[in-house]
Amino acid sequence: MEKQKYLGLIAIIVIIFVSGCIQEQGSPANINLFASSKEGEAIRFYFLLEDANGRNIPGDGHVKLEIFDDLNNSLYYKEFDVKASEFIDYQFELTGQGIGKAYEWRVPISEIKKGISYIGLGRAVLTFVTPDGKKLYAEDTTVEIPTYTEEELTEMAEEEYNKNATNVNKTIRKGNFEVTVTKAGFFVLYEWGERKQYFRVDMQVKNVGSESDYFSTSEMVIIDDQGNQHETSDGTLDTFSKIYPGATKKGYILFEGVPENVTFVRLVFELGYDENFNPYLFEYNIRLK
Repeated sequence: MEKQKYLGLIAIIVIIFVSGCIQEQGSPANINLFASSKEGEAIRFYFLLEDANGRNIPGDGHVKLEIFDDLNNSLYYKEFDVKASEFIDYQFELTGQGIGKAYEWRVPISEIKKGISYIGLGRAVLTFVTPDGKKLYAEDTTVEIPTYTEEELTEMAEEEYNKNATNVNKTIRKGNFEVTVTKAGFFVLYEWGERKQYFRVDMQVKNVGSESDYFSTSEMVIIDDQGNQHETSDGTLDTFSKIYPGATKKGYILFEGVPENVTFVRLVFELGYDENFNPYLFEYNIRLK
């Protein structure tokens, strides 16, 4: 009798252990592979699941897919349910080698917003939620996305600047030059897939003298309301150029590092000389919006 009880107890323990293993092996514990490929006017996505032992398995669940550009702007988002019965036998396209059961679907490129990316690739984040609420994550950083052209980015930057810039319209005339600062404000450019912010000053420079003279932007500085000085960085006005009598040059100067929360700045520079060879000082007080 004691032997029968002992054998019965062992049998129960084995059944519980085996049941636990089967349950563990049958529950998705990780996203083994998540990838994408462009096919005509759509992006094909697919993923494979695996259990705690690394075995490929299909599974019911809820899927969330979000696509981002280089600046983490969200370009696409969708949620949907999947069934284990919808997973199909999958294989590598080039070799034909089977890789297990996978779930695949397609996203029309027309449903993905344009983004900013240096090499035309975005990042897709996949979330798989199991029936018991467990969340599994995976990323694909090689998703081909529609991107803005350089011309479109330039146009967007100009529109944003013109909408937010402060109109200055102040003219100072000294020596051979008449310099008018027309507007100023923060200006965003997208360079190599990165967002860079500058402080921009638009101006026009006219030679009002009787002889040609040289104009330079290299000495220009912005002094912010905390007393910090910022040098020129770039722009559309030549750093050093000859301007003939009666001629006018127009463009803008960019300055780096100006804090975004400033409310007042001064543009200061020297240009030309008086009869005693003392430089003329040009100074513009600019109160921002």
